[in-house]
Amino acid sequence: MSSDADLPSVRFQPLRPASRGRLLAAFVFGPLLWLVALAVVAWLFVNTTVIVLGLLVAAGSFVVSLVVLAVLYAGRRREERRYVDSR
Repeated sequence: MSSDADLPSVRFQPLRPASRGRLLAAFVFGPLLWLVALAVVAWLFVNTTVIVLGLLVAAGSFVVSLVVLAVLYAGRRREERRYVDSR
C-alpha cells in the first residue's frame, strides 16, 4: 500500500473566469426559456389544467435553479479568491 506522501500535491487552478454574458445566460436566460416554452404551449393549447401545472413546475424549477446557480457562483468566486490569496 502506498501512503499519502507518495501522491503529488494538487493545487487548484481555476479556468478563466466566466464572461458576464455567460453568467447572465446561466442565471436568467436558461431557466427563463423553459417558462417561455411552456407559456407558448399554454397559449397554443388553450390553457388546460395540465399546462398550468407545467407552468407551476417550471416556475419552481426556475427558482431552484437560480438558488443553485447562485451557490455555485459564490463557491467558484470563493475558490478563485482563495487561489489568488495562496500565491
